[in-house]
Amino acid sequence: MKPLFVVCCALMVICAAFVTVRAGAQSTVVVTRQQLASAQFLTFGMVGLGMGQTARLNAFALPLGGPVIAGGSCQVTFDFYDAAGKVLKTGTLPATQGGAVSLDLARTEIVNATTDRPEIRGAIRAAFSSPSATAVPVNAFCSILPTMEIFDSSGQTIVALEQTRALPLVTPL
Repeated sequence: MKPLFVVCCALMVICAAFVTVRAGAQSTVVVTRQQLASAQFLTFGMVGLGMGQTARLNAFALPLGGPVIAGGSCQVTFDFYDAAGKVLKTGTLPATQGGAVSLDLARTEIVNATTDRPEIRGAIRAAFSSPSATAVPVNAFCSILPTMEIFDSSGQTIVALEQTRALPLVTPL
């Protein structure tokens, strides 16, 4: 009985040591640049844009805490496409944590529309940008919560599309 007790105690000590060492370790996820680029793209569905209406893409940079990275920012690229996939308008703006940026597309900006109510869709991409030529710090990140809205000439929102998830964290490699 005594040898069994000694073996069980030794086994418990080994398991406890393994759990303690494992708990202190941090898991590392390796993401390739191609995966990073594709993970940071989000598109909305098609919507019709009538006369006197404007589409707006919004990006809210989630405040995630942590150290502020001097001079770095989250660069948000907005794109509006027509039904054929042609770019109607694009723009890139810096977004700071807790701040929001947006880009508008007025119905009057859509030239060569074949209908009175052309179908459009919006897309948003996010990437961390560092102003220095040195390597980007490991703790550099940004996460964007996107929305798209259609409003009329009085400023009243007619349609609001939102995503239930934010664009995932961007951690440069």
